[in-house]
Amino acid sequence: MGKQFKAVVVVMGAVVCSTLGIFAADTLQGIDGNLAQLIGSRPKNICDSGTLPLKVGDFVTCIDQYEASPSQDCTHQEPRSALQSEQNVETNGCHAESKESATPWTYISLTQAQRACAQAGKRLPTADEWYRLALGTNSAACIINAKSVAETGTEACISAAGAYDTIGNVWEWVDAQVTNNTYNDRVLPESGHVSSVDADGVAITTSANPDVLYDGDYFWSKQDGVSGMIRGGFYGSEADAGLYALNASVAMQFAAQGVGFRCVKDVF
Repeated sequence: MGKQFKAVVVVMGAVVCSTLGIFAADTLQGIDGNLAQLIGSRPKNICDSGTLPLKVGDFVTCIDQYEASPSQDCTHQEPRSALQSEQNVETNGCHAESKESATPWTYISLTQAQRACAQAGKRLPTADEWYRLALGTNSAACIINAKSVAETGTEACISAAGAYDTIGNVWEWVDAQVTNNTYNDRVLPESGHVSSVDADGVAITTSANPDVLYDGDYFWSKQDGVSGMIRGGFYGSEADAGLYALNASVAMQFAAQGVGFRCVKDVF
């Protein structure tokens, strides 16, 4: 009886150890290990060409490496008005693309940018996704003191994640709405030079004088009404452009040569 009991214990112990070993292996593998249990296997490169993996919290997305440009099926390859952008998004097969050495899609409103991304199976980045993508960019190496927009892929204007032109060239729409100067249940400061920020790089306080800790970046707000949010600055922003440069005073239908966007695709 004793020998039989010991045999059962040994077998049960082996099963427990094997099970713990499987769990430990999955834990060590992290996301890949957990996904392997759910979907078997996946390609090594989870993001398409022209996009980069970005982890925010528990989620991984593929965010455009370059500012968006119109796909070849779009009626206007270089829109010159919001009307031409509207004609683009109404064209079958037209969508936003992320590619090097292309003219960014400008003269586009917030809702038009949302549609252009959606037609590519993507969406606009949130304010925090944009900020994390832009971290590490040297604004002095970006297009911030020019007279017109440049092609995508400015060589030295690259973030730590590998994204080009997050600063300068064109302001970029993010998926955010500001109502009566309130964003994420927080009242935004008055327009001025950034002097402190939250975890998403959005100004908490501003000052009349440039702050070297925030590279002299500028923040725009307005007290009343509903606004969209654009980040990074444009080709003529000069010292106002940067990681913390943010305009929360623009109408959601605003469209201009200095305003563009990039897109995000959810992976898991």
